[in-house]
Amino acid sequence: MNSPINLIEENHQLKEQNSQLIEQIRSLLASVDRLTNEVALLKEENQKLKDEIAFLKGQKPRPKIPPSIIEGPKSKDKEKNPPLSRGKHPRKKKRALLEIHQEQIIQPLLIPEGAVFKGYKSYDVQDIIFKTNNTRFLLARWRLPDGTYLCGKLPQNIHGHYGSELIAYILNDYYGCRVTEPLLMEKLSQRGVLISEGQLNNILIHGKNSFHNEKQEIMLAGIKAQNQIKTDDTGTRHKGKNQYTNVIGNDWFSIFTTTDSKSRANFLGLLQNGKREYLINEDTIVYLKGVNAPEYLSGYISLWNGYKFIEQEVWQEFLAGLNIAQEAEKRLVTEAALFASAIRNGIPRELGVHGDDAGQFDAFIRSLCWVHEERHYRKIIPADEKARADLETVRDRIWIIYRELKGYQKNPNSVSKQAIEKQFEDLFLNLETSSPTLNRRLRMTYGKKEKLLRVLERIDTPLHNNSSETDARAVVTKRKVSGGTRSDEGRDARDTFLSLKQTCRKIGINFIAFLKDRVCGVYEIPSLGEVIRQKSQGPPNALKVI
Repeated sequence: MNSPINLIEENHQLKEQNSQLIEQIRSLLASVDRLTNEVALLKEENQKLKDEIAFLKGQKPRPKIPPSIIEGPKSKDKEKNPPLSRGKHPRKKKRALLEIHQEQIIQPLLIPEGAVFKGYKSYDVQDIIFKTNNTRFLLARWRLPDGTYLCGKLPQNIHGHYGSELIAYILNDYYGCRVTEPLLMEKLSQRGVLISEGQLNNILIHGKNSFHNEKQEIMLAGIKAQNQIKTDDTGTRHKGKNQYTNVIGNDWFSIFTTTDSKSRANFLGLLQNGKREYLINEDTIVYLKGVNAPEYLSGYISLWNGYKFIEQEVWQEFLAGLNIAQEAEKRLVTEAALFASAIRNGIPRELGVHGDDAGQFDAFIRSLCWVHEERHYRKIIPADEKARADLETVRDRIWIIYRELKGYQKNPNSVSKQAIEKQFEDLFLNLETSSPTLNRRLRMTYGKKEKLLRVLERIDTPLHNNSSETDARAVVTKRKVSGGTRSDEGRDARDTFLSLKQTCRKIGINFIAFLKDRVCGVYEIPSLGEVIRQKSQGPPNALKVI
């Protein structure tokens, strides 16, 4: 029979073994959680590679079918605010906007004697007339006594063998309605327009300097109107190579620019409104200090204070002559010079830059999209039911903070600000869940606190980046319909007309009316930059252009 002392020792040993087993189980669960998420990421990457292989083989990749959201978070909002059923929506008075071109009076076939006329009952029928309208100009030729000839001149609005209405129609169909060139050729041919593929291509991409110049005026006017931009980018193809179309915009404008880089230097160059200058001044030094560059670097660069370079080749020669060995430091100097030049060209120092957490957009006063941040949590794969419940709780609390921030924008006050900051710290800093992967993601989000809560300091800061993604979708759709571009002129024309189209939509200008006005050379519609300035400075709808 064991003595009490032996029983106590055995009990103590069992407790130690139990503690060790519990610790081992926790370690194994953490490993399972980590490996489960790594496997999910590897599966996602593997599927992307399979899709790329299928694309290169000319096959269709696996379709991306999103899960049903009927039972998701949005359904809860619908229960609180159920949508209006059919017939309960307020009717819009569309007929008041309908322009009547002709009226036709129809009398009854037989009017009985004694009938009293009581006016008319209107019945509107909308139709469209699409037909060719060819004009042959007969230019009179007169022979003068000295043997020379005097000939009549074409009207000033005639440029080539295609009229302004036809050119505007072609531009709107291709860039506005995303009709491909072959289909556009077929449409024109069926309507009796005699035009070759080369002539159609010339109309689409050549001689568009006036449109390019108008595009360059838009960005600065839009930034001055709001002092806030949203950014995004998407992949595209140019000359058979992968490139990137950058989207910069806000509530007033959208600008598309395709380049071969996703670097921060490229983004700062795009903010120069078509220029590519490098400037060394006080703003250059401020930038270097703000990105925690080596201390010697700002003092060394200040020796060239006042230098300006307007050609990239000259700037590269300048960098090569500097006593800077590391490429990372040369990159910081390039970014700083572009930053200073952007400010010199009109970009405000307090410009808000909103988007996802892509590093190339980390300049000026940065803010991050909450929708993008929440997507990281959607990708986490729970290892068990407890981890699943913890993940759902975290996601619900994220959207609670999001709604609190929306309320703060409408009614900013110090009490709400402190409450939101406490909620943020309680969730992303202090919360410990059963999932190590989820805990790491929470701490990573906390590291972005300043950028995610920027709205507490700047009320005009957006909370999501949906509008930029919508703008980028225009590029993606155009790419899927028409493929990539094969020349620099074609690339620039696509970027310019997409920019003009999206900007016209935002400021309420009919795009095809804008095209007709510009092609005819009438300019009854002010420049888009001027429209933005007038609308942003005056009362709402102070300038209406339709």
